[in-house]
Amino acid sequence: MKIEVVQQKIHSAIDKLNSHSLYKELNTIDDVKLFMESHVFAVWDFMSLLKNLQIQLTCVSKVWLPVENAVTARFINEIVHGEETDVNELGTPMSHFEMYLEAMKEVGASTQKIEDFIALLQQGIPVLEALRKVNVSPSVYDFVSYTFEIIERENTHEIAAAFTFGREDVIPEMFLEIVKETKKQNQNKAYTKLLYYLERHIELDGDEHGPLSLKMIEELCGDDEQKWIEVLAVSEEAIEKRIGLWSGIQIELV
Repeated sequence: MKIEVVQQKIHSAIDKLNSHSLYKELNTIDDVKLFMESHVFAVWDFMSLLKNLQIQLTCVSKVWLPVENAVTARFINEIVHGEETDVNELGTPMSHFEMYLEAMKEVGASTQKIEDFIALLQQGIPVLEALRKVNVSPSVYDFVSYTFEIIERENTHEIAAAFTFGREDVIPEMFLEIVKETKKQNQNKAYTKLLYYLERHIELDGDEHGPLSLKMIEELCGDDEQKWIEVLAVSEEAIEKRIGLWSGIQIELV
């Protein structure tokens, strides 16, 4: 199996994700606020997948040792550079997660739950317990718990599959349209941070990180047919979990 075969086999699932009825209900900035308050947990766990890939594919110990595969190490280091230490619209270095939090605050979305969650993690509280303590929705809990189920299996190719597939490709473009329409109606609402985040997301994922992620999976699987089968299974599951998250958010919008 090759990456093109995986993409072909998950094509219908991605179409299902990208045509989710949630999108038709996101029409205003108020809708965007509610969406972001749940989606921010997916932004956070994306970073967790990324850092676990870095742990497995590069040397992050106190004593440096050559890595097994410099090609995959380079792929992941390039992605980490862009996701964890990008620059915001003012040129200040920060992660995309932190940019997302800034964008949430700019549009008036509540960051209380995600900030309480991060504070619990900083105290050493396990992820799933922290999620319960801040009382996330069932769909958010299910989505993040699946991510950490994959992480805890410690199969690098499976983590890479969860990282690469099931992304919300439609969301940035759609949000841009909502923001632009809001700006037409109210010139005082510029939402510069949200616009920058969305445009940066489109630029990096389309031009750099998306292609790098696919190459990383190819390198990790090689000619190992079992790994390709597992990549396909996780890819399909990750997309279904994303669809479940969207359905949960849709219920909250009603």
